[in-house]
Amino acid sequence: MDEGRRQELVRIAEQMSQTASDEAKPFISRILADLKSLKPGVAFVGQIKAGKSRLINGFTGQANFLPSDVNPWTTVVTDMHFGHPSGRTNGGIFHFFDNAQWQALLSEGDEIRDLLPDAEDNYKRQIIEEQIEAMKTRAKARLGDRYEDLLGTSHDLEDLTRDDLARYVSAGTDPEDEASQTDGTAAPYYSDLTRKAEVFFEQGHFAFPMTVTDTPGINDPLLIREEISHQYLRNSDFFVVVLSAHQALSQADLKLFRLMQALELGQMVVFVNRVDELNRGVEDAASVHADVHAGLERALDSNRMTVLMGSAQWAHYALTGDATGIDHDQILAWLKAHPQKMQRFLEGVERLKQTKQDGAAESALRLAAMIASGLPDLRSHVMREMSMGPRSERIHIAAQHLRNFANSELERRRVHLKIVDDETAEAHFAQTEDKTRAQLSQLVLDTKDRLTTGAETDMAALRQELDAVVRSTVSTVVQGEDGVSPLLSAGGATELDFGALRQTMRERLLDAAHAQRQKMLNELFALDMQSNAALAESGAANADAPLNVDASALRWYRPDTSILTRGITVELRVSWLARLLKQQSVVNRGEQMITHEFQSIANDLVNQFHLDLTSRLNTVMEHHLAVLATRFEELDATQTASRPDAHAALENAKRLANELEELFEEGIEPVQQLEAVT
Repeated sequence: MDEGRRQELVRIAEQMSQTASDEAKPFISRILADLKSLKPGVAFVGQIKAGKSRLINGFTGQANFLPSDVNPWTTVVTDMHFGHPSGRTNGGIFHFFDNAQWQALLSEGDEIRDLLPDAEDNYKRQIIEEQIEAMKTRAKARLGDRYEDLLGTSHDLEDLTRDDLARYVSAGTDPEDEASQTDGTAAPYYSDLTRKAEVFFEQGHFAFPMTVTDTPGINDPLLIREEISHQYLRNSDFFVVVLSAHQALSQADLKLFRLMQALELGQMVVFVNRVDELNRGVEDAASVHADVHAGLERALDSNRMTVLMGSAQWAHYALTGDATGIDHDQILAWLKAHPQKMQRFLEGVERLKQTKQDGAAESALRLAAMIASGLPDLRSHVMREMSMGPRSERIHIAAQHLRNFANSELERRRVHLKIVDDETAEAHFAQTEDKTRAQLSQLVLDTKDRLTTGAETDMAALRQELDAVVRSTVSTVVQGEDGVSPLLSAGGATELDFGALRQTMRERLLDAAHAQRQKMLNELFALDMQSNAALAESGAANADAPLNVDASALRWYRPDTSILTRGITVELRVSWLARLLKQQSVVNRGEQMITHEFQSIANDLVNQFHLDLTSRLNTVMEHHLAVLATRFEELDATQTASRPDAHAALENAKRLANELEELFEEGIEPVQQLEAVT
């Protein structure tokens, strides 16, 4: 239904743009572009050798597309586009690094490492820098004089073979070995220079267009791969975190989860792969599932994480018929242990009996493997969660915006028909509507000024509130609740716990956001009342099309709190003996430095909140002014003023408004869901 609504909105928006007012056309064009580009992405992340590539092959139904042998990839992120907005369904584009992007690998990596400081960060940075230089060296050895020319460019292949893919994303052999084994005519490997690969497919069995991303992997001896995986986390809407049943929730996995939590990435699901390799099958799997749930709850303070289990190997067999290593008894035991899966299998077998005579037995075995693999459940879960998340919100907002423009266009056409029917009414309408439009526009500008000024005052108060919280909490932690400062510990290195302070700052920000949102919504509701009263007084009101401000951008706003995850590092550089001699001096110095760090965090937090809120308020007001302009804009004087034409234009506007109203009513408003999480 979600994708159907999007396609209908695209169709309606395209029709509306043909007859829209000059004021409305730019807005409708932006809405149309946003709807067409609405292609959410799901990234698969996890440790190397967790079976990620084969799992993606099963998830997408593209068996054997991504190589799943040992160590096939270099640093390349691979985006698999299904139903791309461009309409492209085959081939691939391979983007090459330029010198600035090489450097960005280090600078962006520094930002991410600052979120979760690690004792080995400096060492890791040095190793990553060396590995980047090694990649450059290998690329130069392979590509020779072409290296400089290729920097920052891309290759676009209309048709793509597995060999082509390997040349751009697979590590290959050492360049010197390649040179000795070929006569120089073989196609070169570009993998060390390739930054990202994009490959294109039909939409297939996905409910809506989407991108599936394979990341290089974490906990890789080649640290640059892990670095790129971390940096790409911000680029997707949904994440499948792949764990191995042999070592589910290792320290490397937990670090990845903490980083994703620090980045506030939002939607994710955990998939524990390789259950087919567990010694005691279902019994071991139940234990692993319980351990993963408990571990996530302890580490992340979250018991809401969905954990699915299955086998990419079983899905591979289901898709290809390759029965190597497949134990059918094990698959049957898995189905028996999961009644819902068994029921789906039995229903599928009945359909096979009715539709397929030859090879029905083999098809049944492969069907059992696919259902047991957990891939259908994973796909359904991802589709459902993505439909209910940001994608649904953007579609809903687009529908609201288009509906407002359609209603304003309808009013404009009604006025035009009255003018055509009674030429003496033209001057009256022009005078009345100019006055009404000016009055309504001034109401909007006055409301915006009040809200902007009020927000600035409230931001100043929030800064003072957070500053007081920082000073008080830092003092308590550093001085020690019992009067003995942790900084005077004889252990040397001291770790101070400011988790409670970060949580308090987050809660204060969310409370302030809720108050600001409510204040603005109340003012905008008052603006609605005043505007419709002015319309009624001028005689231009229409009970079927009241004038309402679309406040969606504010109603669903939730501030970004990722700044709160910023790490602080305070190096006192004082020996233990010096601490004993200058105890109070050390403690006071530490308190001042830490207070300054958190004051900086609080200031950045409020600045970002203010910037985002102001931007959304401006969007709401600009949109409403455009709606007003549409409602009162005079039609082009060169247009035919015959009654049939005016009546046809009115009927077209009415049809589009009705279609949007019906489509809007079919959707599920996400307001309650989004308000609940704030």
